[in-house]
Amino acid sequence: MFDNGYTMSETDKKYGNLEMIKSQSMGKEFPALIFLPDSYNENNNFKVVYLLHGVNKQPISEAGVRTLYNPQLDLYKLVNDFQIILVAPIVGTTFYINSKINPNDKFATFIGEELPEFIDEKYKTLAKRTSRILCGFSMGGYGAVSLLCRYPDTFSLALSRGGALELAYAIKDLEWDDTGVLENILGGFWDNMEEYHLNSCFNLINSLKGRDDIGIVLEIGKEDFLWKTNQRFKMKLDELNIPHVYAEYPVGHQFNKESLFTMLANSQILNKQND
Repeated sequence: MFDNGYTMSETDKKYGNLEMIKSQSMGKEFPALIFLPDSYNENNNFKVVYLLHGVNKQPISEAGVRTLYNPQLDLYKLVNDFQIILVAPIVGTTFYINSKINPNDKFATFIGEELPEFIDEKYKTLAKRTSRILCGFSMGGYGAVSLLCRYPDTFSLALSRGGALELAYAIKDLEWDDTGVLENILGGFWDNMEEYHLNSCFNLINSLKGRDDIGIVLEIGKEDFLWKTNQRFKMKLDELNIPHVYAEYPVGHQFNKESLFTMLANSQILNKQND
């Protein structure tokens, strides 16, 4: 018997096909919105983009996914233009991590294993790693890159817009004295520095050194407080010889409908070598 971890209103449901997806590892259900192209009922199978939300008030946040999935993001145009299935799970402020502080929170397992298995079983997907793409903003950008590192045999591409790729960025790059919401997931930084290091994309990416069958798209605003973090990560990708596209824009920490289109367009450059 599963408990519902989250609920959605009737208004929210109209923006996509609502699925309540069971997590065996956590004993809960989590909502996801599924967007299908108009050609879905034809004899086609489709690539899948897993869109991971952030924590702030942007459209790609938990609040945004619940209430703002309307034409402002042109999601139906997106899935039709790129002929993809778009899957937007809603899991709260979790950073898509299997938490050491809360051992029952296994969100890396849910997104990396259980969600793709559900989607491949129920929808007409191309059920192979080269047809699964992770995409996210802010916390979701971290999720996209970190899950690619953890599950390179499940996914082939990670698209990150304004990603929090260094979990201790608030201390290391901004000179703040704490790491905010992450303390509820990994514990306080000063007492758990090893956990922050092990779960940082800067550490996780080392496992993909020299692999030419994966790719990463990094997009960042020049006024984004995460700009320094993303610049350093681009240098890390260069050092490890990992295929990537890096793009900067004259904006801050924000996500708009153009962001999804530019990230997917940039991903096509990398995706050609993975097919």
